[in-house]
Amino acid sequence: MEKRIIFWDWTGTLADEAQLDRAVCQSLEKEIARRHHLPPEEAASLFQAYLRRLEGTWEWHDYLRHARHFGLDWRPSQTENLPLLRLLPGAREILKLAKDLGWLNILATNAVKAVIELRLQWIGLFDIFDDIITSDMVQSLKSAGKHFLYGLQKWSAQATDSFSVGDNPVQDIQSAKTLGLKTIFCSFGRKLTHYHSPHISPDHHQPVVADYQVASLGAIRDILLEKSVAKEATHG
Repeated sequence: MEKRIIFWDWTGTLADEAQLDRAVCQSLEKEIARRHHLPPEEAASLFQAYLRRLEGTWEWHDYLRHARHFGLDWRPSQTENLPLLRLLPGAREILKLAKDLGWLNILATNAVKAVIELRLQWIGLFDIFDDIITSDMVQSLKSAGKHFLYGLQKWSAQATDSFSVGDNPVQDIQSAKTLGLKTIFCSFGRKLTHYHSPHISPDHHQPVVADYQVASLGAIRDILLEKSVAKEATHG
């Protein structure tokens, strides 16, 4: 049986993590100040300078690395702020529809495995994904395409039969199209991501070259139904 993958982006596509990530960074800054006996402003400057050195790398997203660098436990800053995680309207429904239509739901994210699994468990979506591919698994940002290659090879799927869905023109769209995937650009995601330093935020100003553009997750429903009908006609 042919396998068809939907590579779902997470933040800015299925979830709004802006408040959560802002709060996590602020919690880390407070803990750096407490642990190292620093004024809050100095601790914040220290953390932000550290992040700036990681801009443009997958390690920028690695909260475990950040905590370890400052001698902290990564978990408290995450767990105490989880109530700020917000699932976007229609996320649960579109994931269920995709699964019901026979697609493999694969989460492809610049986040690291331990953090995204914690967040998925908390929000109740962990089990709806067939696989999770993170930046620490492939040692790369999504812009390099390694997340997609990893998933296609692992699941023996064809790029031309698969989708990348996301809100970042570079990380989610350009890299996927280069490999031959169909792409769905979520135009609503630009303001739903918090960058504690510039990092990849300029990506959002790049041209969008997606096969489809949607203003809501619900709009993806018709695309998936159309593709499923076309597949049935081809194999009927």
